Amino acid sequence: MKIPKSFIILTVLAVIPMLQSQVIEITLKDAINHAYKNDPNIIKTEYSVEVQENNIRSSYGALIPDLKFSGGWSRTNQTTKGGTVFINGVNVPVGTRSETINNYNLALRSDVVLFDGLANYDRVDAAKKNKTVLLTKLQKLKQDVSIKILGDYITVLKNEQIVVINQSTLDDSRAQLESVRAFVEVGRRTLTDVYQQDVKVAQNELAVEQSKNNLNKSISDLAFDSNLPMDRNYAVNKREFVTELSFESLESYVSLNSNTEQLVSIALKNRYDYKSTIQNLDYLETNIDIARSTLLFPTLSGFGSYSMAGDRAGNIDNLKAFTVGLTLTYPIFQGFQIDNQKQLAIINYRSAEEDLKLIKNQISLDINKAILDLKSLLKQIEITDRSLKSAEQNKLLAEESYRVGIGTLLDVNTASVNLNNLLITKTNLIYDFIYAQKQLEYYQGILTY
Repeated sequence: MKIPKSFIILTVLAVIPMLQSQVIEITLKDAINHAYKNDPNIIKTEYSVEVQENNIRSSYGALIPDLKFSGGWSRTNQTTKGGTVFINGVNVPVGTRSETINNYNLALRSDVVLFDGLANYDRVDAAKKNKTVLLTKLQKLKQDVSIKILGDYITVLKNEQIVVINQSTLDDSRAQLESVRAFVEVGRRTLTDVYQQDVKVAQNELAVEQSKNNLNKSISDLAFDSNLPMDRNYAVNKREFVTELSFESLESYVSLNSNTEQLVSIALKNRYDYKSTIQNLDYLETNIDIARSTLLFPTLSGFGSYSMAGDRAGNIDNLKAFTVGLTLTYPIFQGFQIDNQKQLAIINYRSAEEDLKLIKNQISLDINKAILDLKSLLKQIEITDRSLKSAEQNKLLAEESYRVGIGTLLDVNTASVNLNNLLITKTNLIYDFIYAQKQLEYYQGILTY
């Protein structure tokens, strides 16, 4: 039975909205791996590595003799104008002559550089070192992507928790509104309190909507940076990080990671940007050796050729020749081009040395600032924890005072706002602390996913 086209189209149109509305949960590793596969800078660097592999193969090829084949055909027509030729005292008339000559030839030739100051071997070494530099830069790019996706992911988790806090506050304010209405019914409160509490409920509803909007935008940022399809709905794994951390465990982590000198030492062993700069210095030093060899040493080349020629294709083996030889060349003067290459190689090396100094200083700065951030966050968490205890008691006291008639609704709402703000502050601080931990790992070069 043949299925009608209209039925297929309608089925597809019905399925697409269902797929788009389906919520897809992604883990942090999923997001990072997807970014690895689709990040433009990573892809371009991988292409550069492939190009460098071809360069290595080409450099090896320069060490062995090449082989070239050639073949050709030419046709020459010579015309000699007639006249008189004086032979033995007699003028002999000569007529006009026209002669056509065909030439067929085949040849094989092989050339090889026997010695050029070992520059040809240095070129192989340089190609390998350049590939090593590119591979190290590729790892650095992946770490850069990891920390960016990590920041987006933590922002989503943070915003989700803020939605939960605001929703809880909204539910609490709605329950409070029902209590106020009950008090009004029995004559213990006026309608003014109802209107006042209803405004508070509306404000809390707005806070929930705003926090949901922030959550959706942060999910969009995560999907964009991970190069995920933007026409899908995503959710993150809420169990990715442990957030119920005691203050003592946070304090212990900060204490164990407060030695700047020790952390800098770890970074110098693991940071890919530092490694690639050292590897680049080695590569540039090889370029200097190549330039010096080209400037100081002559080039000795060997060649061999075998050729056949004839006036017809069938007689192409009438003339055969086999030739071998050596060629010695030495550049006496080429407009300072070779010396300029050497000077440029030296300048590039010295510039890379300065880059290495800058990276060392940057590593020390990054780690020192990361430690200061952790210490500051730890102190803020301690203060917030103390403030939360007070805010929780103030809210209970304000609600009880209002219930017995010695407090105002404004006191209840003020205490509720303070508690809500502190809960959001605590959430922000905990996730900021987790991100600061990951940043410290990133600055040490030990962040892996």
